[in-house]
Amino acid sequence: MSIRPTLRSILPLPRNFTRTYAAKSSISGGPPALHVPTDSRSDIIRSVLYPQDSYSPTSSSPTGTYHPDHLNRLQSVIPSEEVHETIERAWQLHQRGLRITRQKALQAKFDAMVEACNELEYITNPANGGVESGEKKGGIYHRRVYEIATSETRQAERTAEERNHRGKKSVEQRWKETRIPGLFPREAWVPVESRGKGWGYEWVRPGY
Repeated sequence: MSIRPTLRSILPLPRNFTRTYAAKSSISGGPPALHVPTDSRSDIIRSVLYPQDSYSPTSSSPTGTYHPDHLNRLQSVIPSEEVHETIERAWQLHQRGLRITRQKALQAKFDAMVEACNELEYITNPANGGVESGEKKGGIYHRRVYEIATSETRQAERTAEERNHRGKKSVEQRWKETRIPGLFPREAWVPVESRGKGWGYEWVRPGY
């Protein structure tokens, strides 16, 4: 498929074509290096791209947005109003599908946020025994954290009791008794920005 016949039918061509050459600029004064020679070929190209009889000569569109035979051009592209309405309807259906998909995704995110907020309200509500409650029992979250933190200690004590049936305390039991429940391990070093001292090979765990 050739593009030239299409452009030839769309773009108005000038009537007279003559071979021209660049002429010397007629502007006087100023540095000669800044003078741009005039070329009639530029005028021909400009008259073809920006016709004088266009609807808006200053428009960004080269040939303007208005054509005298625009009705015939539209008729050749869109044979009937039914075709135009079908295209518009298909585009609207496509937009509606995208809108429904986006709304479903947003609704799913909103439902997940509501569920998370309800769960957070449930585990931190003072009415369920939260920190702010009168009993000072701690909420469900705090009780669960405490159970996880003390599960290893209880397991160690239970294992030591099973191993020592005579009632003599084992090393693990003595070490657990020297620790204060709920506090950070005393053998842990304080994090600092400077270089560490290295591994303390002479350190002995309390209780031995």
